[in-house]
Amino acid sequence: MRIDLEGRTALVTGSAQGIGLAIARTLAACGASVVVNGRSAGTAQRAARDVRAHVPGAQVTGIAADLATDDGSAAMLDAVPDVDVLVNNLGIFASEDPLEIDDDTWRRYLEVNVLAGVRLTRAYLPGMMERGWGRVQFIGSDSAVAIPAEMIHYGVTKTALLASRAGSRRRPPGRASR
Repeated sequence: MRIDLEGRTALVTGSAQGIGLAIARTLAACGASVVVNGRSAGTAQRAARDVRAHVPGAQVTGIAADLATDDGSAAMLDAVPDVDVLVNNLGIFASEDPLEIDDDTWRRYLEVNVLAGVRLTRAYLPGMMERGWGRVQFIGSDSAVAIPAEMIHYGVTKTALLASRAGSRRRPPGRASR
């Protein structure tokens, strides 16, 4: 199957390594101009070089921004005001004793795994709707439905993404269907 994304811009969050980097490579191979993201300039630029090495001629931009913060999200939106494809891949996980996970850790997981993608979707989706084309994808995990006890904080955040997907099928008040 060939997906043609020529003329489209795709942002993949958390794309400095792993699944996000693989997604960025694939979108570039489909012709999209790709924005890769990491928390530091070094990781973002390394990811951009990697995509170019795997997809010669790819148009790739590396943006450093901690998307789990309001300032980081604002920096991304300033650097890349519109996208056609948003892949909310950013996520963190770790094994911890469920009774030892403190409130700050829970907040961090919610900021990174849930709110970062919600903020960007809220910012980019209206433009996609106005242009009549766009895609938003949240990367999930089987931990959303089979939550490991030692990763309860991760599993709960991935379950929240499933719930937000179900809620997104309803149109917001005042929005016409397209």
